[in-house]
Amino acid sequence: MVRAVGEETWARFRAVGRPLDRKTLEALSPLLILAPHPDDETLGCGGLIATASELRLRPRVAYLTDGAASHPGSRAWPPDRLAAERHNEALEALRVLGVPAGDVMFLGWPDAAPHEPDAAGFGATVTALADAMRRARVRSLWAPWSEESHGDHVAAAGLAAAAARATDVIVMSYLVWGWQDPRLTGAVRAGKIWTLDCPRTVPRRRRALSCHRTQTTSLINDASQAFRIPPQLAALTERPAEVFLQTA
Repeated sequence: MVRAVGEETWARFRAVGRPLDRKTLEALSPLLILAPHPDDETLGCGGLIATASELRLRPRVAYLTDGAASHPGSRAWPPDRLAAERHNEALEALRVLGVPAGDVMFLGWPDAAPHEPDAAGFGATVTALADAMRRARVRSLWAPWSEESHGDHVAAAGLAAAAARATDVIVMSYLVWGWQDPRLTGAVRAGKIWTLDCPRTVPRRRRALSCHRTQTTSLINDASQAFRIPPQLAALTERPAEVFLQTA
């Protein structure tokens, strides 16, 4: 069996994390997950989404980018077609996790080309996201760890921080690429770690990830660079607990 990336750090965090039990999740709900790309929702917090859905807490999900840069150079799957497919894959995966299409937002940023914080597009997105959060009475916003190595993940963390300032909600961070960062252990204080035990959600998370066929299979075979989720990253969906960091 493939070991998920950052297994030792995850085990240490899980051991010291405060429990995200039903009462705590209810206090944090409605919650909104901000995903940089379709698939990050499942890799980073699929267990959270599935658990909140089972508890009828109605989690919302917002996707920052269209995901169209994962297979550059493909003639069969140019960016417009790939973006449309990843949109559909996202909705299919969320159905598996219990989120209907009406609770999903697509913010429309270009993949791998995030807006800078002082750009008009960044400010407009903060406004749109904050407005949606107020309408849904969101109490917590879940976004990638701000130190993740991927630029779109860093941008999503910055966007979440800005939207939280505008709405005064709690910000929680999840990890995807960050699990392999050697700085992670030293950057996090024990009191800021939360653990969600969710072993029953593993089969649903596994099925949800398989919905992202453009990222998990050889469906697109004519790209100059074809991204495929590495096995060690896909194995995040096999963990019986998810770990989160409280940012603000």
